[in-house]
Amino acid sequence: MKDYNQIDELVERATQPETELLPLMMPEDTMQVYTAPQQESAPPRETAAQKNEDDDDEFEGKSARQVLMSALVEDEDEKVSLSLPHVLRGDILTTKWLRKQIWWMVMVVFMALIYVNNGYAAQKELIKNQNLKDELKETHYDAMARSSQLMRNSRRSIIVDKLATTNSTLTMPERQPATIE
Repeated sequence: MKDYNQIDELVERATQPETELLPLMMPEDTMQVYTAPQQESAPPRETAAQKNEDDDDEFEGKSARQVLMSALVEDEDEKVSLSLPHVLRGDILTTKWLRKQIWWMVMVVFMALIYVNNGYAAQKELIKNQNLKDELKETHYDAMARSSQLMRNSRRSIIVDKLATTNSTLTMPERQPATIE
């Protein structure tokens, strides 16, 4: 919320007349620009104060509105056309915006690869799961068929017929077994 308030304040200041904007940026007691005496001896080393003065000289010819607008809009001079020859030549790769956003784009491509890989892995798991379900169903039907065949083959009448055809010495008892109480 604080950032939005600052942006609104900057936009409001940019729309004000230049006479009202200048005192907002620079207090009246610091309005005069300090000029250091020039020496003709050896070139002096740059100090932090001189670097700040050089930065101030950069804004000297501009009005406060121009300085503020140039601070808000970084790439106003850079025009990029998105035509096919420019893209194929690679001109788009040299733009300031793309160089700033390259790590974000690498992350997006990496996440897209992970997303596609995850989709393929999930699809592979679904196919494997379906194959296992089909195999389980076939095994279940096979087990039911064998159980049914075993029950049919273990009936008394089937066992007696098999004993009679194989000339076995085993015979069916003629009387029931006695039960002991």
